[in-house]
Amino acid sequence: MKVLYIVGVGRSGSTLLERTLGTLPGWHNAGELNAVFSRVARQDQRCGCGTPFSSCDFWQAVGQQAFGGWSEVTAEMSRLQPRVVRQRYVPRLVSGVMSDDARRELGVYLECHDRLYRAIADVAGAEVVVDASKSTAQLFALRRIASLDLRVLNLVRDSRGVANSWNKPGLVKPQSRDGESMGTYSPQRLAVLWSALQAESAMLCAAAPYATRMRYEDLVSDPRPTLERALEEVGLPAAPGSLAHVGDHSVELPASHGVAGSRTRFTTGHVELRLDDAWRSSLPSASRRVVTAVTWPQLVSYGYAGRHAADERTGTTAWR
Repeated sequence: MKVLYIVGVGRSGSTLLERTLGTLPGWHNAGELNAVFSRVARQDQRCGCGTPFSSCDFWQAVGQQAFGGWSEVTAEMSRLQPRVVRQRYVPRLVSGVMSDDARRELGVYLECHDRLYRAIADVAGAEVVVDASKSTAQLFALRRIASLDLRVLNLVRDSRGVANSWNKPGLVKPQSRDGESMGTYSPQRLAVLWSALQAESAMLCAAAPYATRMRYEDLVSDPRPTLERALEEVGLPAAPGSLAHVGDHSVELPASHGVAGSRTRFTTGHVELRLDDAWRSSLPSASRRVVTAVTWPQLVSYGYAGRHAADERTGTTAWR
């Protein structure tokens, strides 16, 4: 059971990446599966196909096969999730040092996800399931499922771009049926979160048999070579012609059954890929300095800062 897990920080282009990969023959993009019980099923959010979760034939077939119906597990899994895979529990997920009750609850949680992945693959007829949950805590937990062949892709975006995106108020969740707004973080808090999550992502990649890192900026500026390189590095090389839906600066996206994620979840057809670097003009200078200072070592490591950082606007190298 092969699962490609996209790990990283939200607002980094994971929905676009997940849907692009889900179009590969034999692949299926499931969306952000860590939200399927707590938000998608409980709030009856819209599936990527446009229908409410409770009316989507695909997800209802998955729930029936995995659990005998979603009503059998949704409440219990929603209760367990914040008890076993919150960020604060990462140390015990890494060390394995936990109480008997915590170990039992984690076991129930993981057994349910094992069944979920297998049902998704079976109903979709897929060899690879793409999970864009991004959560490091979730991935630390999933590594305990021995039957899963986990491949890890750390999607990273310039911390200043992520901070600018999370600082925008009033964005409505596209999958919500009641106009629920997306959350926000101050640039200062986001900088600390970005740095911590990227450190955890690096640890997860180092421990995984197959793992790689991809920059959002490379994905949108040079999509096909970037995807080919990443797929090769996670041990799932693209077959000839399987990336025909990816152009030089565009991608063709059919409707899918991915859940949660950004507003691009419902965009279909020909999609032009453009770099979102609005942070250069819209992120306040004081906030930019704070985010840059907090995340500077990783910005240098990932090629976003320093003498040899590529300037996406001009194609030259420049200091930032």
